[in-house]
Amino acid sequence: MKPTALTLRIALLSALLLPAPAAYALPALEQTLEELDRALDRADQYVAKHEVRVMTIENMLQSRGVALEQQYEIYNQLYAEYAAFQFNKAMELLDKRAELARQLADPVRQTDVLLDRAMLYTTSGMFLEANVVLNSTIDTTRLTPTQRIAYYGTQHRFYFDFNEYTRTPEMNRISSAKIRYYRNRLLQEAPAGSEVRQYMAIRDCMDRREYARADRLNRQLLAQFTPDSHPYAVHAYDQALIAEALDREEEKALWYARSAIADVRCATKDNASLCCLAQAMLHRQEINRAFRYITISLNDALFYNAKLRPWQIANIIPMVEKSYLEVRAQQEKSVRNYLIVISVLTSVLLGICIFMLRLYRRSQISQRKIETMNRQIQEYNASLSAVNEHTREMNKALVESNAVKEEYIALFLSMCSNYIEKLTAYQRNVRNKLSKGRIAELQAESSSSSLMDAELNNFYEMFDNAFLQLYPDFVEEFNSLLIPTARIELKKGERLNTELRIFALIRLGITDSSRIASLLRYSVNTIYNYRARIKNNAAGSRDDFEKRIRTIGAMRPPEQP
Repeated sequence: MKPTALTLRIALLSALLLPAPAAYALPALEQTLEELDRALDRADQYVAKHEVRVMTIENMLQSRGVALEQQYEIYNQLYAEYAAFQFNKAMELLDKRAELARQLADPVRQTDVLLDRAMLYTTSGMFLEANVVLNSTIDTTRLTPTQRIAYYGTQHRFYFDFNEYTRTPEMNRISSAKIRYYRNRLLQEAPAGSEVRQYMAIRDCMDRREYARADRLNRQLLAQFTPDSHPYAVHAYDQALIAEALDREEEKALWYARSAIADVRCATKDNASLCCLAQAMLHRQEINRAFRYITISLNDALFYNAKLRPWQIANIIPMVEKSYLEVRAQQEKSVRNYLIVISVLTSVLLGICIFMLRLYRRSQISQRKIETMNRQIQEYNASLSAVNEHTREMNKALVESNAVKEEYIALFLSMCSNYIEKLTAYQRNVRNKLSKGRIAELQAESSSSSLMDAELNNFYEMFDNAFLQLYPDFVEEFNSLLIPTARIELKKGERLNTELRIFALIRLGITDSSRIASLLRYSVNTIYNYRARIKNNAAGSRDDFEKRIRTIGAMRPPEQP
C-alpha cells in the first residue's frame, strides 16, 4: 500500500511497539499468514462495517438546515471513506465538494479539492490528468502553508509513481530529480515530528541506501499507529520494501502480510500489499496461497475500478501461472522418476518370480495337488459350516420333539403293558365265571360303564402327568394368552381340565379336531366349540392364537424325572 494525500493528514497515536525482525521471523510469518487468511474470510464483515460508517455520515446530510459549509465537510468525510474504497464514487464526491466550494466562493476549499483530485488521479495511474491538475490548474502562489505541504507531497507521489512505471532512461532521470526536489522541500517545510516529515526522512535514507537507518526510523513511525489502521498499512508496506533491500525475504513477506491485514480490516480496495505478498508466496512455493491472494487482489482492483492496479496485477498473474506450471512439471518429473524406479524394480521382481517359478515347478509338483485338495477342503469346510449351522438350528428345534417322543413312547409302553395285564386278568375272570356258570353276573359286568370310566380317568391322569412333566408351566403360560376374565382356574386336585387337554394336544402338534375328539373321547362338535370359545377370549389376535400355543415352553429341554 502506498501513501495517499489522505494518509499524509492522519495522525492517530498509539503505544504499540513492534518486534525485532531476526530470530523469529519465520514462525511469526506463519502466524501472520494464518491471521491474514482469517481476516480474508471475514472481509465481507469489514466491508459491511465500512458501509455502516458511510451510511451514518450520509444520514447527516438529511438533517434540516445543514449549511453549505457543513455539507462540504460531510462530503469531505465521505471522500475519506471512499478514496481507497471505490474510485468512481470518490471522484463523484470530489465533484460535489468542488460544486459546494464554488457556491461558497471559497478558493481555499477549491484548492483542497484540486489537491485531493490530483492525488486520486496519481494513485489510480491517471498520470496525464494528474499532471494537468498539478501543473496547469492549481495556483501555487495562493497556497496556504498546509496546502503547500500537501502540494509537495502530491508532486512527490506523482513523480515517484510515474518513475516506477516509466521505462525510458531520460524520463527516469527527470522524475528522480523531481522526487529529490519535492522531498527536500517537504523536509524543510513540514513540521518537525509530523508523519510526512518522518516519511520523507525514511525515503531519503532509502535513496541513499542507508537501509539500516531507514529500518529504525520506519519502525519508530509504525509504532505510532494501531495495526488495523490505514497509516499502518502504508508504512508496513514500506517496511517490507526496506526488508527486501536488506535481503530479509521472510521478514519482507511478514510485513506485506501485516500491511494486507490492515488493508482488509480497513476495507481498503486500492491496495498493493496482497499482490506483492502473492509474489512472495511464489518464492516460497505456496502456490495455493499465491493464487488465492492474487485472485482477491484482482477482484479488489476491479471493484475499485482504477487503471493502475489491474495492470499491475495482470503482470503478476502470468508469474503465478508459470509457477503453477513449474510445480506441475516438477511433479510430473517426479512421477516419471518414480515410474522408472518402479519399472526397474518390477523387472527385477519379475526375474525373481520367473526363477522361483522354475524352482517351484521342479521341486513342488506334489504341492499343487495338496493345494488343490486344501482348496477343496476349504470349500467343503465352508459348506459344512453352513450345514452345521443349519443342523444346529434343526437340532434345537428337535430337542423338544425328541423329548416329547421319548416321554410318550414310555407312556405308550406303560399303557400297553398295563392294558395287557388288565386284559389277562379280565380273561381269567371271564373263564372263571363261565366255568362256574355265572353268565348273568358276567353279562352285568360287561354292560356296566364303570370300567370304561375308570380306564378313561386313568388315561387322563397319565396324559396330564406326562404332559406337565414336559411343560410344567403350561397352565400359567396358557392363561397369560387369555384375557383376565377368561383365565382357567383348576379345581382342587386337577392338573388339567378338558380345555387345557385340547390345547395340550395342539401344543404336541395334534391340530385335527376329529383326532383330538377320538383321543379325549368327545364329539367333534364339542372339540370345535371348546376351541372357538377359548380363541374368542384370546388376549391378542385370535387368528394366531394356536400358533402362540405351539410356542409354549419352546426350545427348553424337559426336566428329567
